[in-house]
Amino acid sequence: MSYFDKKIIWITGASSGIGRELAIQLSKYNCTLILTARRHNQLEETKLKCGNANVQIYPFDLSKLDEIDDFSSKVQSDIGEIDILINNAGVSAWSSVEETDFKVYQDVMTLDFYSIVKLTKSILPSMISRREGQIVSVSSLLGKFVIKKRSVYASAKHALQAFMDGLRAEVYDYNIKVNTVAPGYVETEVGIKALTGDGSEYGANDRGHDTKGMKAEVAAKMIINAIVKNKREYYVIPLLSFSRFALYLSRFMPSLAAKIARNYNEDENNK
Repeated sequence: MSYFDKKIIWITGASSGIGRELAIQLSKYNCTLILTARRHNQLEETKLKCGNANVQIYPFDLSKLDEIDDFSSKVQSDIGEIDILINNAGVSAWSSVEETDFKVYQDVMTLDFYSIVKLTKSILPSMISRREGQIVSVSSLLGKFVIKKRSVYASAKHALQAFMDGLRAEVYDYNIKVNTVAPGYVETEVGIKALTGDGSEYGANDRGHDTKGMKAEVAAKMIINAIVKNKREYYVIPLLSFSRFALYLSRFMPSLAAKIARNYNEDENNK
């Protein structure tokens, strides 16, 4: 019997990238998958890639915060109580503080933080009453350190990091597992769809915080391994990479890390 046997697993942001690869990998197990994203057609494509697995798709725009509770209630009524929630939906952003409209901060925080809080809270009572469950959030290394032109995205990920840490402490006695996984640069369309200062899409992959992108399939396998092993906090990055170097510098040599962040030119790395 596998760790995921007969479990109901809800994955958000499942239409592409890491979310799609998580669905594909988890479809190999005897579990029920619930896939959510805004793009219905892409969700259908993900479902097809999952073969004959028990996959249910529920298109929804998680930025509609006022509708999340009703949406979550419908999903749970249709499918059953959630065993594992994987909060993966999100949007990136790439612009300086001065250039960024305040609405961009609001939009990124809405999807990358507030929607996760709302969806998590909607399934939490069921997990508490059963005294079991697992909540996983896909954060970012930018939730641990920040470079130039990343204040929008990093702010949301820092908030998410704090939320997950607080949640973990509160639900420990209920036997609920809480995991934060933090990828570095992964080769997905997130960079292409990253928001600029005026809210338009960046339109190019942002290779700003790693010298070589990890394949989404590899990242998904690492995340699944972290879920099985109940890693409190797990960094989805290559052993030898700028991301890992920056992570350790920020922890053990913060002054040097700050200097590197000031001088790091992400524009050059995007060429």
